[in-house]
Amino acid sequence: MAELISKTGERVIPEDFKSRQEYILYLRHLFAYEFAKHQIPKDSVVLEVGCGEGYGANVLSQEVKKIFALDVDKNAVAHASKKYGSENCIYRAYDGAKIPYEDASFDAAVSFQVIEHIEDDANYVSQVHRVLKKDGMFICTTPNRTHRLKPGQKPLNEFHVREYYPHELESLLKSKFSDVKVWGIRGNKEVQAIEMERVKPVFDPTLDPLNLRMLMPRPLRRAISKIIKNVTRKNPKDGSDVDFLDKYSLDDHYVIKDNIEESLALLAICKK
Repeated sequence: MAELISKTGERVIPEDFKSRQEYILYLRHLFAYEFAKHQIPKDSVVLEVGCGEGYGANVLSQEVKKIFALDVDKNAVAHASKKYGSENCIYRAYDGAKIPYEDASFDAAVSFQVIEHIEDDANYVSQVHRVLKKDGMFICTTPNRTHRLKPGQKPLNEFHVREYYPHELESLLKSKFSDVKVWGIRGNKEVQAIEMERVKPVFDPTLDPLNLRMLMPRPLRRAISKIIKNVTRKNPKDGSDVDFLDKYSLDDHYVIKDNIEESLALLAICKK
């Protein structure tokens, strides 16, 4: 089933983890779905925008009445449909701009680690708002820019259009939603340190203040990044990675409502 899609730096596939960093990233993504399933009423019809591999919609489908999961990647949708599709878990491809459902169709919507990829983020928020019923809930996550980039610096992640400070995400969501809370997802001391190391810039920003590296062909950037990581960073497959599947769990992550600048990801809970 997994042959339809491949693992990338932006797509999490819950199998065959090669390192503790990869597994911890998956746990943080999964944590958002576990959080959401305790917030969304069980009789809800739910929309997911940007379902990726599909495992998250499958998690929620076991707790809600029905979920419709969208993604722009047709191969990902085919993979998810084959692996997880059911009567109450439906995957569908869409154009990334207009959500293909009528106004007020859903009780709740989720979208995790997606908004940073969207060129027109205002339209993205407007579309989600449109398809939610009155008092509908929207839960989303996105990387916390605070500890990843310097002021004015463009995302180092080649797949990200932008990244958000907490107040920027809150302002964007408040343009449509009447009630917005922006919290954070943080790891325990060890997980926090591992994640901070993972997102540390490979290219020294002071040596490339204009982000000119983005003019390099993507394969060349990846090759150079891999060489620098091997030279300057700890080997992710050293002894510290032994039995990492047993060592780390969802319990290593938690939600914070204060000092959210310290979070690994921003977590927004919105009401229409």
